Amino acid sequence: MRVSTALIHDTAVGSIQDQQTKLLSLQQQVATGRRAVKPSDDPIATARALEVSQSKSVNNQFQLNQGYAKEALGLVENKLEGVKDILGYVRDQVVAAGNGTFSQSERDAVAIDLRARFDALLSLANSQDGKGEYVFSGFKGDTQPFAGGLSGVTYQGDQGERTMQVSTSRVLPVSNSGDEVFMKVPGSTEDLFSVISNFITDLEDPLASMPAAVSTALTELDSSFDNILRVQASIGSRVNEVEALENVSGDLDLQYAQAISRLQDVDYAEAISDLTLEQTFLQAAQQSFLRVANLSLFNFLN
Repeated sequence: MRVSTALIHDTAVGSIQDQQTKLLSLQQQVATGRRAVKPSDDPIATARALEVSQSKSVNNQFQLNQGYAKEALGLVENKLEGVKDILGYVRDQVVAAGNGTFSQSERDAVAIDLRARFDALLSLANSQDGKGEYVFSGFKGDTQPFAGGLSGVTYQGDQGERTMQVSTSRVLPVSNSGDEVFMKVPGSTEDLFSVISNFITDLEDPLASMPAAVSTALTELDSSFDNILRVQASIGSRVNEVEALENVSGDLDLQYAQAISRLQDVDYAEAISDLTLEQTFLQAAQQSFLRVANLSLFNFLN
């Protein structure tokens, strides 16, 4: 078979073009850090990487929700700690007022002090979060939950608990209604505000029987305190659940990132080694082509 000059030329050019294509692909891999620069480079890996990326995005949203849930529960916990502090102080004052040697002026002084504590308690019950929503109003976040004063406090919220999706299978309550915390106290016939206001009324009444008033107030305050502890325990349980989910989501995020890296990221050491090798092949092909292109019958005649 005779090999024409044109065939030699076309073969050499085709070989050089193939080497240039391989070299360009490797250069793009090194420049982008991606093993598959185009989806067509590895359709299966590209499709799988997309699936994993979508799963990672969903998991990241759950991580954000877990953070939001933890913040919301932390805010409720903080407000309840404030309520406990007030109840503890009020209880101490009730015990002190039970001293039979107290004069009416001393009882009036305690009443003035407790009025301030009542106002502080009402302020805590009407707390708002960073978005301006009321913490203890149930689903009615834009409605002030408690209205009134010493003559009587009414609850204007509802019994709802705000929730947040913190995993594929868990919708977590991140609030407690003010009705549960302040108004419907298990073991008590009075709401928390009435317990304090009733005792203030007794303090200011010279004819009131203080031993009976103190006994009633202490019983009601202890029931209210126990109720706050119960709600706090529930919140603590939910915080622990969120923290456990955060650990799981963190592990998942790492696994997804590693899977995406395996599917997409180039092995730089291997890519640079291949790039160097292809550059050598290309140079060899070019030099070979130049030598062959310069050959003619006259070279041999000379």
